[in-house]
Amino acid sequence: MGLTKTYKDGTTPVVAIIGAGFSGLCAAIRLQTQLDLKTFHVFELEPDLGGTWWSNTYPGAACDVASINYQFSFEPNYDWSHRFAPQAEIWAYMRRVAKKYNLYEKIRFRTEVTRMEWNQDRQKWILDYMNLATGEKSVMEADIVLSGTGPLRIPQIPKQFEAFEGPKWHTAQWNHSFDLTNKRVAVVGSGASAIQVVPAIVDKVKTLEFYQRTATYIVPRRNGAYNGLWKFMFRYVPFFHFIYFKLNYYSSEWTINAFSNKLIHRVPRMIVKMLAWVYRLWQVRNKALREKLTPKYDIGCRRIVVSSEYFPALTKKNVNVHTEAIAGVKGNTLILKDGSVQEVDALVLATGFKVQDVLPPNFLIGKNGVDVMEKWGKNPHTYYGLATPYAPNMFFLLGPNTGLGHNSVLFMIETQVEYAIKSISYMMAKNLSSLEVTHKACDDFITDLDTKMQDKVWSSSCQSWYQNDEGRVTALWWGSCGQYWWRLRKFHADRFIGTRRI
Repeated sequence: MGLTKTYKDGTTPVVAIIGAGFSGLCAAIRLQTQLDLKTFHVFELEPDLGGTWWSNTYPGAACDVASINYQFSFEPNYDWSHRFAPQAEIWAYMRRVAKKYNLYEKIRFRTEVTRMEWNQDRQKWILDYMNLATGEKSVMEADIVLSGTGPLRIPQIPKQFEAFEGPKWHTAQWNHSFDLTNKRVAVVGSGASAIQVVPAIVDKVKTLEFYQRTATYIVPRRNGAYNGLWKFMFRYVPFFHFIYFKLNYYSSEWTINAFSNKLIHRVPRMIVKMLAWVYRLWQVRNKALREKLTPKYDIGCRRIVVSSEYFPALTKKNVNVHTEAIAGVKGNTLILKDGSVQEVDALVLATGFKVQDVLPPNFLIGKNGVDVMEKWGKNPHTYYGLATPYAPNMFFLLGPNTGLGHNSVLFMIETQVEYAIKSISYMMAKNLSSLEVTHKACDDFITDLDTKMQDKVWSSSCQSWYQNDEGRVTALWWGSCGQYWWRLRKFHADRFIGTRRI
């Protein structure tokens, strides 16, 4: 059965899309191609589209998911240069796709949505927004809102580093005007960004002081180049690109078992752990350094990172690896807990993002004046990370419990957008002004989610950005991409409350 594309009177709902990263672009494109809907507006905080791939321009920035899987299924890219695409190529791909669908004319750049409130009488969202270039404030009504703000957007900057008097910046706000050549540079953090930055700058700097709070499991990155023959076969050989994509997709899907605590899945976990152990032993011959770089927690509890340059970089003579906690900062000097000090010329903070802060307080005011983020507290109450009570006609893209540790989030984004499309179509077919997910649907999802999470390594005692302050996993989906898609392949009208148009 086809999708209903208009109300009976021929009108279509006004849709507001917040964010022009992969989520926002996917939503805008599918609204056009699936519903022929033109009445949508995209709000983007930055001067250009791209989201994470616009802001993260640090040296070495690249995707740690295979390029073939990090693209829209409906817009294959046959020209990736390597198996793991660098930031510039991903951003170029996004811009090319946006231009193909004429999205630049629909995006309001340098525009911040500052508040949104549901008007029950009008059955609409009232959005307050501001043009950051002029300071002009405006108001807009929207029937439906799709929030694609993304989880990796607000840099986590510890307050203790405010006292540092020299140049300092977060990896997501890289200072390209500062020349690192022959400088003494400190890098704080040992997550995915740091693991890409360190090898990219180590040969340029005079000394690199690397501060690691927790070691990371590293597996080698086989980043082969796609030469002209590969690109020719991708583009012209029937089904070659499709088959290669599927092979990569299902090989990544299989690795979900490496995050399970079940007895039946111990073998895949041991395989990944052994690979990481052998690789570390082979790359880091210095026993004392290898001990520092050996994680003391279960594999998979934190993000497993792919890199073939990280360990060799840390073994270079101009690198000092510190595992003592930073106790204080004075001037341009970092003071460690053991009393040692390091004076540096620049400080790079690879300290991650505030993933748990989905939206700011007093931003999302839902039905009956409920502040949805305040209602959630530390525990998001959603239906598959997509919808929440008190927020009719609103869909989160890459919302709580929809991140992945094993495969491409673009699959999740497309699945969520398709569900939102079906919901909007259902509204028009049934002549509804709003749809609100039921409390029971959310309760059932959360109960099932928490039960499934007990069998996952992410729920162990090691702290990570996957968990909230209470140790509950709120960032990741518990299973495979296929399991998520299967549950959302159909729109479930019985899990929503509809209000008829007047």
